[in-house]
Amino acid sequence: MRLPRLTGAPACAIAVPVRNEAAHLPLLLRALARQCEAPTFGVALFFDSCTDDSHAVVREIAPTLRYRIEIGCSAGIAPPNAGRARAAAGALALSLAPDVILSTDADSEPAVDWVAANCAALEGADLVAGKIVIASAAAGSLHERLAAYYDRLHRYRRRIDPVAWEDDATHHWTSATSLAVRADAYRSLDGFLPLSRGEDADFADRAWREGYRLRRDARVVVRTSGRRQGRAEGGFATMLADHDAGRVATTVSHPEDEAWRYDRHAQARASFAVGEFQLLADLLGLSRCDVERSADQARNADAFAACIVGAPPGGMRQISLAHAEIVLTALDADMLEGAA
Repeated sequence: MRLPRLTGAPACAIAVPVRNEAAHLPLLLRALARQCEAPTFGVALFFDSCTDDSHAVVREIAPTLRYRIEIGCSAGIAPPNAGRARAAAGALALSLAPDVILSTDADSEPAVDWVAANCAALEGADLVAGKIVIASAAAGSLHERLAAYYDRLHRYRRRIDPVAWEDDATHHWTSATSLAVRADAYRSLDGFLPLSRGEDADFADRAWREGYRLRRDARVVVRTSGRRQGRAEGGFATMLADHDAGRVATTVSHPEDEAWRYDRHAQARASFAVGEFQLLADLLGLSRCDVERSADQARNADAFAACIVGAPPGGMRQISLAHAEIVLTALDADMLEGAA
């Protein structure tokens, strides 16, 4: 199924969960006030058991802003929960806008064309993941190396398995710090789930497996604080702190194993398009009947590829980041040589 093309200026709402963000909210709200060439939008703030002056900050700034702000609050009974707060902000955003839901964080600063760029990108996609820039990231840090590696790996993926809706200047991020989705798709996927962390990755994965088109667009940019003491236990701030302290293993999946999966995704799309599955079944080591059954149950070629392709026969090997960087460079070189 493909959702209809957006027509005219879509009505947008920006969903923002808030947990003790009095220091950062002015930067976010003023960045949204500076949006250029954006359609009409509102901002849905959901306060998750706040104990600071976040409410007062919003009340003071709101009269100076040119967009509508809708506020929701947790009952204060349950402990703070990142996924539940983002889901509540999303539900509040749905009440404001019939067309497009955008998500960001209270400690972030979207670029001046963020809303407009998201809406333009949604003309050819169902979801748009923007590029995240960390304010305090040090050149050469582990986080920067990992980000650069995963950007390279995703570009390599799209050379093996190109899709029409991907941006040429793609990246690896899939974060609710910058995520846009058509409201119909958001409803169909039941929105964000009330997970303690990783609700954005879960949402993007469910969208992929249901065959929705996810575009990673480097022209959609959000700058975020890069703080090391965050609001969600085990969240992005914790990850950055662990990188700084060397508390994480610098291993990644072997690029050759990832390449195996990317190639099979491309093969699966092609097989679905023509309705011929024997070659794909042989490549995956599956019976033709099982592959055809999965194809019959998939809503489109993208959902079929996500469903049918698993790990390579030997499993996903883990190697050091340094080794993976060398292997990926060699794979890139081989592909360029083959294309020459």
